[in-house]
Amino acid sequence: MKHTNQDRISNERIKDSRFKYKIVTMIIPLIAILVFWQRDQIIYIGTLLPPCQIYSIFDIYCPSCGNTRSVTALLKGDILSSLSYNIIPFILLLFIISAYTELLIYAFGKRIHILPRKPLFYILGGVFVAAYLISRNIV
Repeated sequence: MKHTNQDRISNERIKDSRFKYKIVTMIIPLIAILVFWQRDQIIYIGTLLPPCQIYSIFDIYCPSCGNTRSVTALLKGDILSSLSYNIIPFILLLFIISAYTELLIYAFGKRIHILPRKPLFYILGGVFVAAYLISRNIV
């Protein structure tokens, strides 16, 4: 089988794109290490945030109530406390780890799907999160 010039260009683009993905896969862990290394400063910055105005006025939790405490608990490695404050940062962390794993494996030549591709999963996830945000004001 004879390779055309277009095939060569296509192969070069794939190699170039994978090289870029490899660079990104090296930068992301460095950022994670930097965040972990500076976690005390990040936690301190979280203490400077004002209290939630919605909770102060209406005595109900807004969707972001507990996010700062949840992220602080995650930075300290206390997953159960993080989940008790607000589940959203933990869910986002799981999505980020899954997406990074997909990117890492793709950068080295294999395509896998950890995260679902069907919209129904994300619709049901949104319904679950909405139910959680409502129910935590009732319970």
